[in-house]
Amino acid sequence: MHERVTQGTWPLVGRSAETDQVRAALLGGSSGVLLVGASGQGKTAVARHAVNALPAEQEILYIRGSSLGAPTDYSALTVLLVDLDEAVTRTPLLLLTALQALFAGLPGGRPVVVVDNVADLDPASATALAHLASTDSVRLVVITEQITRTPEPFVELWQSRVLGRVDIEPLTFEQTRDLLREVLGGEVSRALAVGLWRASDGNAGTLRVLLSVALESGQVRLRDGIWVRCREHPGSAGLGTSVFDDATGAARTALALLSVLGETPLRILLDHIPREEVDALRQRGLISVHAGEDPTAVIAAPFAATSFRATLARSPEPAILTALDKIDGRTDLPPAVGVVLTSWLLDAGGVVADHRLGVAARHANLLARPDAARRFLDALGDWQQHPAGVVEYARLPRDGADVRALRTAIDTLLQDPALAPADRAALRLADARTRLRSAPVDDALLDVLRRCEADCSAVEGADREQLAEDLALLRLELSLITGRYREVLRDAAALTDSLLDASSTAVRGKGMLMMALAATGQHERVDVLAEALAQIRPAAARPCDGQEAHQSALLALALAGRIDEVVQRLRSVSSSRPDVQDEVWAESLAGILLAGAGRSREALRLLLPALAELGLEDRSGMLPAAKAAAAYAYALDGQDDAARGCLDGLQHGYIGWPAVRLVDYFRVLTAALLEDQEDAAQAMLRFANLERALGSKGLELLFLLQTVRLGEASVAHRLLVRSGELTGPLAHLARLFSRGVLSQDAALLLEAAEAALAAGHHDLAGSSSLLAVQLRAPEDDPLLFVRAEQILRQTSVERRRSLTRQALTERERAVARMVARGLSNKDIAAAEHVSVRTAEGYVHRAMSKLGVHNRKQLRSVFGTR
Repeated sequence: MHERVTQGTWPLVGRSAETDQVRAALLGGSSGVLLVGASGQGKTAVARHAVNALPAEQEILYIRGSSLGAPTDYSALTVLLVDLDEAVTRTPLLLLTALQALFAGLPGGRPVVVVDNVADLDPASATALAHLASTDSVRLVVITEQITRTPEPFVELWQSRVLGRVDIEPLTFEQTRDLLREVLGGEVSRALAVGLWRASDGNAGTLRVLLSVALESGQVRLRDGIWVRCREHPGSAGLGTSVFDDATGAARTALALLSVLGETPLRILLDHIPREEVDALRQRGLISVHAGEDPTAVIAAPFAATSFRATLARSPEPAILTALDKIDGRTDLPPAVGVVLTSWLLDAGGVVADHRLGVAARHANLLARPDAARRFLDALGDWQQHPAGVVEYARLPRDGADVRALRTAIDTLLQDPALAPADRAALRLADARTRLRSAPVDDALLDVLRRCEADCSAVEGADREQLAEDLALLRLELSLITGRYREVLRDAAALTDSLLDASSTAVRGKGMLMMALAATGQHERVDVLAEALAQIRPAAARPCDGQEAHQSALLALALAGRIDEVVQRLRSVSSSRPDVQDEVWAESLAGILLAGAGRSREALRLLLPALAELGLEDRSGMLPAAKAAAAYAYALDGQDDAARGCLDGLQHGYIGWPAVRLVDYFRVLTAALLEDQEDAAQAMLRFANLERALGSKGLELLFLLQTVRLGEASVAHRLLVRSGELTGPLAHLARLFSRGVLSQDAALLLEAAEAALAAGHHDLAGSSSLLAVQLRAPEDDPLLFVRAEQILRQTSVERRRSLTRQALTERERAVARMVARGLSNKDIAAAEHVSVRTAEGYVHRAMSKLGVHNRKQLRSVFGTR
């Protein structure tokens, strides 16, 4: 695989528009085009693909500028001049006349001349080629990086519109992902594709180098048929040669420091590296400088930086160690830099003090870097004996064994009478947090919270204020988990001063407030808060708070029924927030939402790569929900065995909130397809009744809608009433659907299906259109049902219906088609040469297998197909 990436010819992906433009210009009789784009963007490949698609008789010539030949007149045209007399080549006019005659005698009309590397083309050759194009002797494809570095004769032809212009822009994210799929020969996770796209700036040449380094270093691996980015620390073993290994002097020191430290304040770098050297590295595209109040510098290619970092850890260089030692002693070193440096010191085999490891673990958790935090705590060794280590361990993603060890450590430390009040309060908070996120809420948790409040009150100074805020957020999370949304609405408002309050507590509080607003159906306020959160940039020291708030905001918008909007936000890299959006979480949630909306194939395209990433590391607890959503998507698509496999693979025991709610939801939806739809409808009704008791009108609406969609028409009036009390897309769809069900009006149901399809809710669109088809009467407008069938075919409901139809025997299918044509049982008996009673039996079995109850519904399944 590595050799194919580095040595093989890469496919041309995402450049069809540019290739078509070049080919169209050449076929349209013009004199050619300028092909403009940065080095590595694929200009030459575009040119070759375009000219190779021209008619077979077309003569194509390739000319390339050379720095060695640039001082010599006509050096680029040597291949054309070999058969001309030397006297002719010394006289420009005779030379041009001879070339015109040469080209005029070629078959296929005017030849196409592809001119590459024009910045090094000798002026005489450029002038001659431009003249030949202006006299319609040749057509040119001039490949250049910049107009300012293009020979003047070609620029003049472009300015006078003799030559057209096609710009080769950087690859978009989707084009980059498609290219990676082609090169790697398989599906690529979003996290990997986003990382490579951002690192390469959409440049195919840079992408090739980065992918090669990533494969060699083990940062990219194949898991379950999906290429994923390994988020575990790769260490220093087995890494290949870095592309920076040949750097020397100040350039090497700069690249080494940034590879070891990550994104670093420019002022710190300039204390060790001359500014002109930094500028030179910027111009070469090796480092990037990000503007701001405190500008920062970073390696432009993170995969290459990781490899170089490992090389330096294997063989630390004295000069670089000296510079790092000075930087490490600074009091103004940002926490993020400290975390990266501490990690590298462990790579290099250095001895790191326990206190430093504890501080680094704290900062890593605040920076949403649980992988680094876990590594520091593991290096601490006896973290169970350190209050700070235990507190940070409680913030990590954990499995059952970790939770038991954590509780044991907390109980042991709390028994120490000499424990400092601040440590005691922090440990009590850690105990409450661990219980809250690893087991159902019980009396023991409430007792821990009461003790926690007392311990926090015993702390003095700034620590007390921070502990009090952490306790308030924990209580808010408890209210959210237990469905006490009114308490969330009340208490969250007290944690924020204004809509634009960017404090850590306020940002997290707003995220939970949005969830409560969505659950209670207050969707207008959700929109206001979502807009406010989008404008907030949380403190750089605590991006984990921004990440939690960002996730809550998108979940709240999804709960309001704005599925397409949320999926678009999650998919759109240009609008996503690298500081708060975990791309594995984003791909997982998008797949879950699409599955919930009945868009099975779209969902599986996202869920399968996400599941491969989550199998390596599940930072946000999305794995159970993603598996359950995949089960439903498989079932919708008719892949029943795969659906059962996903459900069988779900872990047992408590899986946290909201994963447990999502898993239960998708289990019921899957059971409706694989087992009994009536039982599933009753389960959804129980969910709805529970939410009604809690005052959660928004969640109640969702469950009521599914209850009616699954066939429990007796609650359609309740759905209509509840939807009339709420606003938002989901409430609007619920009103339309419930009216159609109550009135048994096919036209209203078709209207609901149209609206649901437009909103991206394919499950509701399919169910509405199927019911409309089943209710059709002879006097109804036939076009109405043609449209209903068209909608139905765009949904997974139709795939399930077709799958069920295929379960009929050949005789049963034949009988069903006769019923669809209007034949009576007597007519069917005569046609099949059986008794009337036998014909009735065939009709009955066909209806039972298809889940229909009368001949009218059976006709809807097989009629007008």
